[in-house]
Amino acid sequence: MAGIDTPTGFTRLERVRTGADSDVYQAWDERAGRWATLRLFHRFVSGRADEAAFATHVAAWVGLARNASIVPVRAGGITATGRPWLSLDRVEGDLLTDVLRDDPPGPADALRLTITLADALAWAHALRPPMVHGRIRAEHVIIGASGIPMITDFSTPRPSGPPAPTASGDVTDLAALLFRMLTGVSWPGRGEPDDRIIAAWPGLTALLDEVLTPVPAIDSMAVFATRLREVRDAAEAMLPLPAAPPGEIITAAPAEIKPARGYGERRSISVLALIALLRRHR
Repeated sequence: MAGIDTPTGFTRLERVRTGADSDVYQAWDERAGRWATLRLFHRFVSGRADEAAFATHVAAWVGLARNASIVPVRAGGITATGRPWLSLDRVEGDLLTDVLRDDPPGPADALRLTITLADALAWAHALRPPMVHGRIRAEHVIIGASGIPMITDFSTPRPSGPPAPTASGDVTDLAALLFRMLTGVSWPGRGEPDDRIIAAWPGLTALLDEVLTPVPAIDSMAVFATRLREVRDAAEAMLPLPAAPPGEIITAAPAEIKPARGYGERRSISVLALIALLRRHR
């Protein structure tokens, strides 16, 4: 593709995917002498104020390159017909969308990926002005060859239209993405089968209840990242029981059973207690 909508200095465009607000191309950056990812927005700037706002955000997007889990933006501008564009590094890896379809991560890896993304977004939210992603979906995450996730496609500012994305919205979207990675389906899921998967991680049921609600109790990505670490650490502390000698029965204190909020008030038993019960009835 080449023509009046092609940003100056980019050739050999090949469309990679089409999104709700932009087309994404592989393109040759003539100035840098390397391949780049070119994001060409569908919309047109509506005046000098809109163009200036986009230029301000381009500078902020370039600053995000300091974080290793955010795909670097190298340049941006307006085409001859008035369409905004961004040039990003071309990252070798797979979209999380494809990973979830072909080789989904295990629960521990899903939690690790989410914590890494939460840290990157918390850092972006803390910038001045804050950089909020908006609409976090699996297609906005690239899993590199090393297994490190990188997030891309931060929302572009618009002078009018839908409300601007919020940090709280990013928290909700990332929690929903974690739910999908763990269960294989989108929130709110299939009910009891998904409840059991979530309940296997100490504290995760309560955390998702606080976030995936119409009025979330957690609107800070930094707090969400901290709570995710608590879930991970609690799971790692649950060491397996030693094997019992033949004929010996391991007794265990009755497990404390608490209702799981937000999941139909069903009751669950701890993993350690469940292991003990299974051994008791061999």
